[in-house]
Amino acid sequence: MPSKVRTATLPSPSFELVHHTLSNGLRVVIAPDRRSPVVGIAVYYDVGFRSEPEGRTGFAHLFEHLMFQGSVNLEKLAHFRYVQSSGGVFNGSTHLDYTNYFESLPAHAFERGLFLEADRMRSPRINDENLANQIAVVKEEIRVNVLNVPYGGFPWLVLPPVLYDTFPNAHNGYGGFEDLSNANVDDCASFFNSYYAPANAVLSVAGDVDADTAIELIERHFGGIKRRKKPIRPNFAEPALSTERRETVAGPLAPLPAVALGYRVPDPGADLHV
Repeated sequence: MPSKVRTATLPSPSFELVHHTLSNGLRVVIAPDRRSPVVGIAVYYDVGFRSEPEGRTGFAHLFEHLMFQGSVNLEKLAHFRYVQSSGGVFNGSTHLDYTNYFESLPAHAFERGLFLEADRMRSPRINDENLANQIAVVKEEIRVNVLNVPYGGFPWLVLPPVLYDTFPNAHNGYGGFEDLSNANVDDCASFFNSYYAPANAVLSVAGDVDADTAIELIERHFGGIKRRKKPIRPNFAEPALSTERRETVAGPLAPLPAVALGYRVPDPGADLHV
């Protein structure tokens, strides 16, 4: 008997939200707040660790790095200079189901921030030099933050293979060194075309902006990006658990034992209608 669909009711926000969708499918959410002359811009792409194919572990995180290596109109490091010279800060991060890029800027630099995000959504500068450089950077991050510190991969590397059975949920999202080394420019181009389509992203703006003016500027910078087909979200369902699972893993750098507990919960992207 099919499971009954549950409906989640979310509380209404206490602030104004303006929604807009561009003809290329990009979804836009604007939260005007004129109390301080600052604006935040964030682009969320619906792709993360769970979207990586077998043999390409760590690819979502690697691609996040590549998105900072220049774009169709900007050379390497230009994004950094334009944000920082405007008095802003920026970063990006990769998660199970999304990758995000963001800037916080003085309000007068709002359009500059839109241009920067639109330019790399249009076409990041993917070439052999940038790819080799960022593979080396990602490997060094793993060495410094995961492999060579106590509890560096705990519990993010050791718990999922115990808790889950499928590759999307159980694999190493940091990436295996062999998989990272085997990545090539064609892989990156395919990944970009599949997952970095405007229709697979949400642009959010919050801060000292007028909503109508913001939409006009967003249309100006993002509207000309070619529409591409939105990828179909895979099924990340797991077979039902019938017994408790336990595993002991040796941590050569850990001075004391550590315990991690995990529980399976419904996948909000598949099991609930919000």
